[in-house]
Amino acid sequence: MTWTFDHLAFNTADGQTLQDAFGGLLGLTPGRRPPFPFPGRWLYQDAHAVVHVIEQPTFDDTALSHIAFRTDEPAEAVLQRVRDSGLPYQVAQVPEDGIWQIFVQMPGGVVIELDALA
Repeated sequence: MTWTFDHLAFNTADGQTLQDAFGGLLGLTPGRRPPFPFPGRWLYQDAHAVVHVIEQPTFDDTALSHIAFRTDEPAEAVLQRVRDSGLPYQVAQVPEDGIWQIFVQMPGGVVIELDALA
């Protein structure tokens, strides 16, 4: 099994300010985002969305939401490994893309997202 860094995700009330900062500093540009049921934007380097911005007016400060990794291993195998770990987790799917998102609460509070195809 091989894991590859996929993206960082941030919670913020002001997506435009965060977009402008990443654009000015790293040259990231906005691009396609699946139709999630919450507002946000994805910022790209070339063809890869390396920063995901989750926009909610209830967020007081911008904060790291999670760190994501992807694999070519089947989602069911990844999910079984997560279950076996005993760590708390939640499962979601990317609308229209068929990607499973397994959000795992790591010791110390960091959340990692494990992305795999069904």
